[in-house]
Amino acid sequence: MKFTKYMLAGIAASAVALSAGVASAQETVTLRMGTWLPPQHHMIATTLKDWIASVDEASDGRIKINVDPAPIGGPPAQYDLVRAGASDLVYHVAAYTPGPFEVLRAIELPFLSGSAEAGSQAAWDWYTRNIGFGEELEDVKVITLFVHGPGAIHTKKPIESLEDLADVKLRVGGGGVRMSEALGAVPVAMPASQAYEAISKGVADGAMFPYESVAGFRLSELVDYHLSIPGGLYTTPFVVMMNQAKYDAMPADLQAALDEAGGINGAKLLGAGWDAADKVGMQAAIDGGGTVTTLSDAEIARWAEQISFMEADWISRADARGLDGAALLEDLKATFSKYN
Repeated sequence: MKFTKYMLAGIAASAVALSAGVASAQETVTLRMGTWLPPQHHMIATTLKDWIASVDEASDGRIKINVDPAPIGGPPAQYDLVRAGASDLVYHVAAYTPGPFEVLRAIELPFLSGSAEAGSQAAWDWYTRNIGFGEELEDVKVITLFVHGPGAIHTKKPIESLEDLADVKLRVGGGGVRMSEALGAVPVAMPASQAYEAISKGVADGAMFPYESVAGFRLSELVDYHLSIPGGLYTTPFVVMMNQAKYDAMPADLQAALDEAGGINGAKLLGAGWDAADKVGMQAAIDGGGTVTTLSDAEIARWAEQISFMEADWISRADARGLDGAALLEDLKATFSKYN
């Protein structure tokens, strides 16, 4: 009788433990993702939705990501917001935080990336293989890394040479100031979301942007000339980062699901979304009566000579951190060539 009693008690205890384990295994997590782009921008309208759907699939519906309906901070604030836990996830532009991401920002160098899909995978591959996120991003959890499409120039007047670019006021991001100065333009540094107002008010004559922005920031309403640069005049790296404590609190299987949807898979998906948006932007330029041209090989050589200092400067910064800058830059170019 005692044996039966103890057996039943043991079975009951095991059932409770098993039930608790199943409940734990089925735990769901809801994450808030910060934003700073306008709702018509493809990142909000389509691309982020596609990536969130991939997270949903990888987690069997147990990770829910809700994008904030409105920004709680400007573009440069995203890194601080996620570190403080005000946002669970953000997509942050490395160039908007001067200083800590100098090695990562090698990805901004000119003429590297043929497309966002190729460039995003190359950026993830090169950085994780050579540097690792523990070096520059140790206080957040990096989910994935991606780049936008090849950087172009969109202006009120035609640009076909260095001489045409002289004294043109160009909206640039944080990484484009010295480049635009070296090319003879006048840099107007500001976040992407402020470009439309700056051009409409005459503060800028145009902007350095990938083609997506012609539609995403309605530039076709303001500028008539669009200059493509093979490989891109620049490439901006975005980091999808998460609050570390929030990530650590997730069940291990959900961490694994988020890692699977992130990494190089997330880079490829987000990059492909940007390429699709670039096609829409170029078509918007054409439909708006704009003129689309491509910088000639002879001019590319001239422009490359004017901004060659950028590679030397990056090598010096990498060397100062105890790295072999020249070898890393060689590998960077080889990695982008491989994916291109």
